[in-house]
Amino acid sequence: MQNNLEHENGSEETAISGIAARFRSDLTSLDKRVLFALIYAAAGLTAINFLKEPNALEWLTRGTPLAEFGRSAVHSEHSNLANLAWWVFVSVFFYFVVPAIWVRFVQKRPLPEIGLALSLEPGFLKLLVFCLAIMLPITYLMSLTPGFAAKYPFLKVFDGSPYLSTTLLLWELIYFAQFFGLEFFFRGFLVHSLKPKLGAYSILAMTVPYTMIHFQKPMPEAFAAIFAGLFLGWISYRNGTIWLGLVLHCSVAFSMDIFSLYNAGLILK
Repeated sequence: MQNNLEHENGSEETAISGIAARFRSDLTSLDKRVLFALIYAAAGLTAINFLKEPNALEWLTRGTPLAEFGRSAVHSEHSNLANLAWWVFVSVFFYFVVPAIWVRFVQKRPLPEIGLALSLEPGFLKLLVFCLAIMLPITYLMSLTPGFAAKYPFLKVFDGSPYLSTTLLLWELIYFAQFFGLEFFFRGFLVHSLKPKLGAYSILAMTVPYTMIHFQKPMPEAFAAIFAGLFLGWISYRNGTIWLGLVLHCSVAFSMDIFSLYNAGLILK
């Protein structure tokens, strides 16, 4: 009986060793750039989702010399600009800083290889103008709907101060920084890390998580994110640059803020 138990234990150990060996074999056969890009996408987006909340800032600074700063930022009586700045800081850190450091110093690749190139194929500037001519009127019409009017701008002023002020200017600059990080992560880092192995499928792979970060937005915007992800991903895929998509993204976002404030009678009326 003891021999049978020893035989069974030996068989189980052999089976486990075999599974572990197959796991190592499958893992080591994967392309390291693709592996890091996909695992980091899951980890980075999860980190942003939980750390972007204002309460995270208060929690992280609790018991430190920055505790009062964290508390006052979260509970500001003027506006939610500090809360938004924290969200942008967290986003840019995980969207840009971490992958950029990894690509530059671990993979030893120049950043222009993953979306920061300055070249454009002929005709793409005209395409940008054409897209803006279509998107700006659509953005205005969307700003008239209750869902978008309630969502934008993210900036909220609590003390009755005018929106048309340095607070709004600071917010838009901070907002643009967030879009830079976002474009770098999705259209730069993801597309160009996956491109050598997946080809044009890298655009589709990027579009899935990009759409998912819009699930808390108005439904039309969430569905539009599918097409925006594909289109902006294709632009970066063809040109090796995120800059065109960044200009388009920032222009639409800025216009949505201004249109929403105008429609609400908070500026220029």
